[in-house]
Amino acid sequence: MKILAIPGKMPATQTWLEKIIAATPWSNENIDVHRYNAWDFEQDFNVDTEIEHLPSGHYDVVITKSIGTLVTLKSQQKISWDRLVFIGIAWSIYSNIEKELLPALNNHGLPILIIQESHDPFGSYQEINHVLLNMEHITCKEVTGERHQYSNIPLIGKIINDWASPHLG
Repeated sequence: MKILAIPGKMPATQTWLEKIIAATPWSNENIDVHRYNAWDFEQDFNVDTEIEHLPSGHYDVVITKSIGTLVTLKSQQKISWDRLVFIGIAWSIYSNIEKELLPALNNHGLPILIIQESHDPFGSYQEINHVLLNMEHITCKEVTGERHQYSNIPLIGKIINDWASPHLG
């Protein structure tokens, strides 16, 4: 099983994402945790530039946080997946055109899990869930929070495990 993990904008989210994956059924799989070019060269973060440096190919699972969700959505010509997990969609930084990419994921017919804090300052659970109402393939789960930190790793791991169990294999 191949897994691509795409962190958020801050380097600390790389370690955080590794902890999340360790709490999932995929902890012992072939995992590629992406490292942004901007981190290595101390550049300003640019989504389009980072997409150029993203590995390409098909993955069994793509799991991502924050701005990594936007990188993933905009990379659909470069990467594909069987299962997708978004944690903390940074909705407020999406342009109107980019916002259309999220509900369009339902058309792929593949299982998608979104975990969003109740009062995430970049997009609340209610905002995200409203966009995804009645989407057959997208599951949106709410976690307590208001700081875009998603610090309850055991709970996030449990949500992913509960969702993933019927989609394993």
